[in-house]
Amino acid sequence: MFHKSFPNKEECFKILEFLDAILVPPEHFRQEVLLSLQRIFEYHRATFFLIDNQGNMFDPVTLNIDDYYCDIYCDHYFKTDIFDPRRVKNKALEKNVITVTDLMPVTKFEMTEYYNDFLQRQNIFHEIAVFLLEGAKLIGVIGLFRSAKEKGFSQPEIKRLKKISTHVSRVLANNLLLEDTRYQKDIFEAYSNHSPIGLIIFDKNLNIHFFNDVARDICTEFLPGERTSSPEKFIKNFLGENSDWKPGFRKTILSPSLTRFTMHVLPAVHHNFSFKELYMACLFPEYFYSFKKLSQDKKLISENSLTNRERDILELMLKGMSNQKIADTLYISVHTVKTHMQNIFKKMDVTNRTSLIYKINLLNQKNIV
Repeated sequence: MFHKSFPNKEECFKILEFLDAILVPPEHFRQEVLLSLQRIFEYHRATFFLIDNQGNMFDPVTLNIDDYYCDIYCDHYFKTDIFDPRRVKNKALEKNVITVTDLMPVTKFEMTEYYNDFLQRQNIFHEIAVFLLEGAKLIGVIGLFRSAKEKGFSQPEIKRLKKISTHVSRVLANNLLLEDTRYQKDIFEAYSNHSPIGLIIFDKNLNIHFFNDVARDICTEFLPGERTSSPEKFIKNFLGENSDWKPGFRKTILSPSLTRFTMHVLPAVHHNFSFKELYMACLFPEYFYSFKKLSQDKKLISENSLTNRERDILELMLKGMSNQKIADTLYISVHTVKTHMQNIFKKMDVTNRTSLIYKINLLNQKNIV
């Protein structure tokens, strides 16, 4: 493939060396691309921006570009940049490696604010933009720069950059997909761990793929002494006994502390990477309050039944903080936090965090707290 495009063996080997060099972890990829362009092809000044869905450039990585110029570019001069993706999108999709002369005569370029007020101050005259694509979408752009004393970018160089840009685009697209997947996973975990409902994700063989803190606490209540593996054993115990379970399955169970919980299994979703069918079991306690009981709960909270310290701890606990984090925030020991927590449980007539969170949420829904 390369021999047909590049009869020069040395050029072919350089490209292969470059492609091998950029096989690095995603967090180092863009910096390694610029360093390899410098080391292998002697492009000594460069930038690597990402491009969002609106065509805005962001999160620059630079090579031998002063931070000051990077900052003022991002603050102002991107608006006057003739290579701005929003201006040249159609050209970039048609011809992803673009030089100044692809956009305007050099004499006209020398009259622009971008050249006179920005590039010249850095002793830059020649610029080429290598746009990175995922289908018909711009996802990144590499800018390469040379001074007036250096030669402009030749046709063989443009041909080379077109070739390597295809591979850089593919790796960048995969890295962005992985980053987005991790980001979504982090968001899901952050929100799920603040939920008053226990969440367990499992496959059709009842293997656990994820569970939140509330689910762990609920499962531990059913299977004391088996904290690390209790969600998996819990699922196998309660779904394994119902071998005919299917999406929509619902079952109410009673814990040793006589708390009533309902398990509801949601329909499967397909995991993008393993193609497994994954299900979610939602576990939530059921409390049935009479008006009198709700009034009593209101009184417990509103009439100073909780001390100031207990209120502080309750507030931090509702923010999802662990006992250790609460202790660090309030400058008290974990033992003291646990003692206060037990007092709160007793006053609120619950036995654990899960029940307390659920009860507080229920009272909030009824506008009582």
